Amino acid sequence: MRRGEIYLVNFGKKYNSEFGKVRPALIIQNDVANRNIEKVHFKGVTLLPLSTNLAGGDLRVRVQGRDKLEKTSEICINELCTLDLSRIKLEQVLTYLSDAEMKEVTLKLKAHLAL
Repeated sequence: MRRGEIYLVNFGKKYNSEFGKVRPALIIQNDVANRNIEKVHFKGVTLLPLSTNLAGGDLRVRVQGRDKLEKTSEICINELCTLDLSRIKLEQVLTYLSDAEMKEVTLKLKAHLAL
């Protein structure tokens, strides 16, 4: 598992405005933490969910359908969350972001978090 890869993630039951169900998500957590996740007690992974409900704007980054990501989707920058490693279906990487896409995610995430 590496930063910039997209996997299927089980977000569980939808609660109010939170994302729910199994859906693609971008691993946003740094690779040092990703490489050492088996060595720590709390196995949380920070990620951003994707949606096929295309809205555009300052809090979304579009990813064209490719590889095993079947549909064009948007990364939802404002839905940053940390879930347990067991929720991620690590058997298959759906796709990975290009350098340009990761740069756009990083810029929009920094703006969203006022960093």
